[in-house]
Amino acid sequence: MAYDYFISTNKNNDKVKIPEWISERDNRMESYISAGEVDYRGTFTSNELIQLANHYADIWGSAMNSFHADLQNKGLAYIKKADTDTFTLSAIYWSSGEY
Repeated sequence: MAYDYFISTNKNNDKVKIPEWISERDNRMESYISAGEVDYRGTFTSNELIQLANHYADIWGSAMNSFHADLQNKGLAYIKKADTDTFTLSAIYWSSGEY
């Protein structure tokens, strides 16, 4: 199964696509049905997301391609610019069309 990952604030519908910082099967993610597909979401603090992003970068290191590095940078910038500390991380099945 292929998922796209996004973070968003609870204050608006803006979503930023990120690399797979966390598996949709992580126990902090809860499943729900959207457009007939099983999608996942969880609530995280900025510190938790930054730790997940840093862990992702540590694992991939120099093997991270430019596409994923760009998503990584955009995700971290979104977190730093947000005026909240609470974010929703979503894993959307790529064929559901809900993003």
